[in-house]
Amino acid sequence: MEDCIPNSNDLADPKIYTLIFHIITCLEIPIHAHGAYCILYKTPSQMASVKWIMLYCHVLNALLDLSISLSVPYIFHPTYSGLALGIINFPELQVYIVTSLFGLVTVSIWCIYENRYYILYGENENPFWCKARKPVMVINHMTTLLYFVPAFFELPNQDKVFMDLKKILPCNIQQFYDNRKVFILTLDSATPLYCVFFFNLFTLGQCLIFFTTTLIKLIRQSRNKALAASQRTLKMRRKLVMAIVIQTLCPCILISIPMEYLITSTYLNHYDQSLNRLVMIFFALHGIFATLTMVFIHQPYRETTLGSVYWIFRWTRKARKVDDSKKISSVVVTM
Repeated sequence: MEDCIPNSNDLADPKIYTLIFHIITCLEIPIHAHGAYCILYKTPSQMASVKWIMLYCHVLNALLDLSISLSVPYIFHPTYSGLALGIINFPELQVYIVTSLFGLVTVSIWCIYENRYYILYGENENPFWCKARKPVMVINHMTTLLYFVPAFFELPNQDKVFMDLKKILPCNIQQFYDNRKVFILTLDSATPLYCVFFFNLFTLGQCLIFFTTTLIKLIRQSRNKALAASQRTLKMRRKLVMAIVIQTLCPCILISIPMEYLITSTYLNHYDQSLNRLVMIFFALHGIFATLTMVFIHQPYRETTLGSVYWIFRWTRKARKVDDSKKISSVVVTM
């Protein structure tokens, strides 16, 4: 029987796996910093109403990225178990932080869609929502901190449940690896899955309501010549709404790929070490993909990014020419 934590030369090797997460961390810090710079200093006046909401969403995405990449989660799916190979070895807290940040990112996406609805229509047409929006915001944010707490109510005795884990996994697992202890959230309860499912149903359902309402009103307004604003204003509104949809939808599609695997493998009780590692790498790349989507979907951010890349390319090329000229000069002097 092979080891669950093998010393091989593939993705399942903890050393290679940890190295990949360190590389991801080094990449995501400058990318997220550039995204924050674009939002703070390159957001045009037409997007001023959504600027701080976008920054809030971006910061949460960055924190979620860092919490995953610095934890280096090594999971043994389809069981709710694993260990943390990163700089912090407190798996209970790390699981709670990651799930809470995941919830906050979802709610921040809801905030973006709600903001578009409120600015365009709700402020003038829906007095009930003007009164209810702040309490609903508080409820949504409180939910992110509480939705996964029930999963910790059934936290088992780690030493006893580890013996059951050894019988379930089709590989040889040790309770400790490099002074890191395997953490088992639960073995025979679907509570974590239900927590995530109902939270997503609760928040993403609200996102869908605001998006659909805003889109329908935009279409009706564009068809009603008597009530329509200028065609240029309507075009800008539609363009911004569609850009926000693409910005939020593309990272969700990236996450849906590993999520489909996790759900399927749970249903089939299938265990694959390499695919488990690949799934967590996908999750760690979510924020980078979200930031790159944002900076390339919005024209001001795209122009700033391409300008920065062009400047770096020119500076590098100029530095090489100076270095080559110095080498030629030194050769001439030597001769």
